[in-house]
Amino acid sequence: MAIIGGFSSASLLAAGIVLSVVALVVRRYYFHPLSKYPGPFSHVVSSIPVAVSLLRGNNHAHLKRLHDKYGPVVRVAPNELSFCSPQAYEDIYGFRSHDEPMEKDPIWIGALMTMNGEVGISYAPRDVHARQRRAFSHPLSNTSIKQQEPLIQEHIQTLVHRLEELEAAGKPANFTDWYTFTTLDIISDLYVGTPFGCLTTCDRQWLEALQMGMQCGVYEQATRRLAGSHTWLQRKLYEYVVPTVLKQGKMTHFLKSKEKVMERIQDEERDHKDFMYYILRNSEAKNLLSPTEILLNSATFIAAGGDTTAATLAAITYCLLTHPDTLETLKAEIRGRCKTQQDITHDNVKDLPYMEAIIREALRFYTPVVIGSLRQVPPHGQGVMVDGNYVPAGTTVSIPQWTATHSELNFTRPYEFLPERWLHPEKFPKDRQGAAQPFSLGPRGCIGKNLSWLEMRLVICHVLWAFDLELEGGKEGAWKWDPDGDVKHVKAYMMFQRPNLWIRMKKARR
Repeated sequence: MAIIGGFSSASLLAAGIVLSVVALVVRRYYFHPLSKYPGPFSHVVSSIPVAVSLLRGNNHAHLKRLHDKYGPVVRVAPNELSFCSPQAYEDIYGFRSHDEPMEKDPIWIGALMTMNGEVGISYAPRDVHARQRRAFSHPLSNTSIKQQEPLIQEHIQTLVHRLEELEAAGKPANFTDWYTFTTLDIISDLYVGTPFGCLTTCDRQWLEALQMGMQCGVYEQATRRLAGSHTWLQRKLYEYVVPTVLKQGKMTHFLKSKEKVMERIQDEERDHKDFMYYILRNSEAKNLLSPTEILLNSATFIAAGGDTTAATLAAITYCLLTHPDTLETLKAEIRGRCKTQQDITHDNVKDLPYMEAIIREALRFYTPVVIGSLRQVPPHGQGVMVDGNYVPAGTTVSIPQWTATHSELNFTRPYEFLPERWLHPEKFPKDRQGAAQPFSLGPRGCIGKNLSWLEMRLVICHVLWAFDLELEGGKEGAWKWDPDGDVKHVKAYMMFQRPNLWIRMKKARR
């Protein structure tokens, strides 16, 4: 071993590494462009704490605690700021008429795979996103969704019939699963013209593949925080850190989606007016999407349309059954408007004020996506203003949705389920309703928002018209849903890993 000035080369190397780390820490803490923003020392100098919270499935609670301590703007990583105000939503995700829009940060990209260098609508750069969104604008328009209502009603009727069978047998139902079976059958029938048959077979394979795929994406985000995007080290971390079962689930979801799409493409002349009908028959839409993009978007739409709506339906049902007075008021509203089951049409129930307030409050109380969608301030610009704060070019910014909807800065008594806050906002003068954006906003706002609202209204009306419900085992039977402590009893990887929701049904008393 070489000796230099009395020191071995190994000692000098070790000293050099230590000095480099110290210099990096000093720079990040004292001389970084974000040094004026508050945050814990460990987060200011390293991305490890946030990465660990993602891997543990408690990122939503972790960031909420940081905002509770440090305020509306927190430096959560060396080059990352977290916000929680309504104005920050507009500044980060909204339409930016005079400024270059913020693209999704490369750290965030990765929840769904790429193919041949192409990506789906959720992760596409601005111009590609706009092109793909135009292709889906017609099948997801209000007019087209209205035309699809009979198909949606058919699947909801199947749900009701399956619940009737369980009720007749004296058995409870796990509504967490049944809602997901319903929304998966609806979105698959809408997208490729063939339902998955989940309501018929009760096959949980696709449901589990969806959830594992989302968890895999969050794990991959953690590796990118630690080692950058598409680096050799990041690929190695992904290989060894992400459990094989999650990678297999992600692949299963994609391959099953691909199989359904390929079957539909081969039946191009089919008259069933699903999403693929409009894409394959409309020359403009067909030219806007490559075959690879059609495949990637199938996985995206099935994941988004099949899981987020089901999550909200389960949350609504839990909240109703733990708030009996609210449940009785809603049942009276629905059954007063709809004398027969045939009266349950979207046109007839879309303006029920109490139901609208309940859905909006459930979307706040159990926001479907709990972590923030990362954006990057244009790296070659002059920086931007976010909620009155100057943010330098190249900074990663986001709003963690669970933090925004459960912060006392935005909502009075945020851990209480209070539909009245949406019916009578004057009674909640300190509420900042713009902090609840479950579908996001701006040019990347959820393209399936109208479909989701239609499904939620119709499912809730049909279920509460047909049945009287009670939690199996009383309120204690669903204790894991309790939001106390930021739903500390379950993990969240982009979305909560929803606990079972066992409910006993009885035919409605009229």
